[in-house]
This record gives sequence, structure tokens and C-alpha cells, in this order.
Amino acid sequence: MLNSMSFLLALGLGLYSLNLLVGLAAQLRLAHLGIWHHGLYLVVFVSTILAMVFVEEWWLSLTLACLALFPKARPRTWLHPTLGVVGLVGYMLAVGG
Repeated sequence: MLNSMSFLLALGLGLYSLNLLVGLAAQLRLAHLGIWHHGLYLVVFVSTILAMVFVEEWWLSLTLACLALFPKARPRTWLHPTLGVVGLVGYMLAVGG
């Protein structure tokens, strides 16, 4: 059974993964989800901060660094999806650690 702390981590990872899929759909021009992608980005940022603080998973600082750099990374450039994948690595290390 999930305790409240691992629930925060699972929720954050789920939201992050959902935003990756929305971003991938936008990148591949399968859908026009820009406003949803950006709104979800804000929710992902806040949920990652909450998970890092309350669960004390400091690997999420890697994810937060990537999220903080996203405004500088233009869509459809190599940096945008790279930040997404590296941010996911932060979550994977947090879950595995």
C-alpha cells in the first residue's frame, strides 16, 4: 500500500510522464496541445517541488533543474526533448533510490 509520501512521488512521476506524452504529440504535430502542455508544465513543476520537499528525494533536483531550463529551450529543437528525458532520469533515480 502506498503511503502519502510515495503517493506524492507517484503522482509527480505520473504528471511528468503525461506531460512528456503531450509534448511528444505536439513535437510530432499529432495534436495542437500547446496551451495544455504549458498548463500541465506548471502543475508538474509544483508537484515536483512538493515531492522533493516532502519525500526528501534529492534526485528530483535534477528534474527541477531541467524544468527550470525549459523556458530557455525552444520547442522543436534538440534541447527541448533532451531536457524532458534528463528530467525523467531524475524521477527514475528518485523512484529507484
